[in-house]
Amino acid sequence: MKPSTVIVLVMLYGLFQYRDNIMQWIRPAPVITNASATNDVILYSTTWCGYCAKTRKYLTENHINYTDIDVEHTEKGRSDYARLGRIGVPILVINKDKVIHGYSPESISEALSNTNTNSP
Repeated sequence: MKPSTVIVLVMLYGLFQYRDNIMQWIRPAPVITNASATNDVILYSTTWCGYCAKTRKYLTENHINYTDIDVEHTEKGRSDYARLGRIGVPILVINKDKVIHGYSPESISEALSNTNTNSP
């Protein structure tokens, strides 16, 4: 194998390993605006899930308070997960009526930004 081919393969492997960082640089996650501090945000997750970790990081970086419930190690997590349909993790429930399946910064931002932040 030619040295130039090896270099190209190593570069492609490196790009693949850091694809999430590269995509975040190219297309940054939306900033949450107009989010009320009183939002009730529950994250149903597991300890081993990479997308659960990304969701935790996104919520933390945007200063969104949330409750993290493990669906494998807690009875509440198992029962709520069964009620939500066992579609996979992460599952984010916002204000008891908005459910987001999977890691989607756009959906999280939209759900939190569209909550009513004005008191009557």
